[in-house]
Amino acid sequence: MAACKEGRKPESAQAKSEVIAWFKWARKNRIVIAMLGETVYTPDGEAVALAEMMRRFPVWE
Repeated sequence: MAACKEGRKPESAQAKSEVIAWFKWARKNRIVIAMLGETVYTPDGEAVALAEMMRRFPVWE
């Protein structure tokens, strides 16, 4: 509620936005091909935890 009053997104919405932005970047760079919940899939079909992939591949635009 405080976030709305201050004109910013709640922390959960900020986190979700960051995940979406990271996924779009990673997909564009062919690091991942799909995401289901907290799991992403690499081009070779490996399922990896989203948090681990975000740690391994920080966004570099």
